[in-house]
Amino acid sequence: MIGLIGAILAVIISLCWYLPAVRAQGENRVLTKKDYWKTAAVYGFCYTCLLIITTEILWDAVADRVGLSGFKRELLSDFFRAALLEEFFKFTGFLLAKRSLKLGRKIDCILVAGLIGLVYSVVEKAVQGNLAAVAVGLAIPMHITWQFNQGGHWFEYEKARAANDRPRMRSEMIMAIAVPFIFHGCWDSGLDLVIWLMAKEATAAQVISGVLILAMLTLGILYTIRTIKKVRGIARAAL
Repeated sequence: MIGLIGAILAVIISLCWYLPAVRAQGENRVLTKKDYWKTAAVYGFCYTCLLIITTEILWDAVADRVGLSGFKRELLSDFFRAALLEEFFKFTGFLLAKRSLKLGRKIDCILVAGLIGLVYSVVEKAVQGNLAAVAVGLAIPMHITWQFNQGGHWFEYEKARAANDRPRMRSEMIMAIAVPFIFHGCWDSGLDLVIWLMAKEATAAQVISGVLILAMLTLGILYTIRTIKKVRGIARAAL
């Protein structure tokens, strides 16, 4: 039941974050409803989500086999199970969708990448079984905003490559690939650190956990608002 509630909330609230960017294009839309459905079903779910689920199950089996446990396992999982596997398959899913749909505008790259992030976010919330985690994830939709930014930076990377602007190519590739991985790993490990500190009896640990979660939520909300505003601006300027 919690999974179903989480999935329903995830769909509704995620669309509230996503659709303003679509609507901001006005009459200058290129992607069709069929393109959105194809991206969500084929590249978002069948490719990205199923491969993430499969590889994360394999990761868990290997971690159990080698005896990883406790907070050390959580931190390793944050970077190498969640951040590495999830960002790899979301990014490659985006590249497959981009090639299939022959995307030529920055806003379309942003929207397709963001939609793949949205689909994974919904599936993740459906299987979490933790309404508190679902609430945080929906209030700060990192999978959508990370992928919005990734799509935009990858467009700029390809533009720089066409112009043979190597410094720009390097910086845009870092922003498109390395930054989402680092951001994802740090975000998840920060949340796990908060939970670990909260479980301590020491007052200092409790205070630190409270300050840390407040700082993360504040930065996450600011990052989300900034990203949505930027994407809507790009959408309005799209021709």
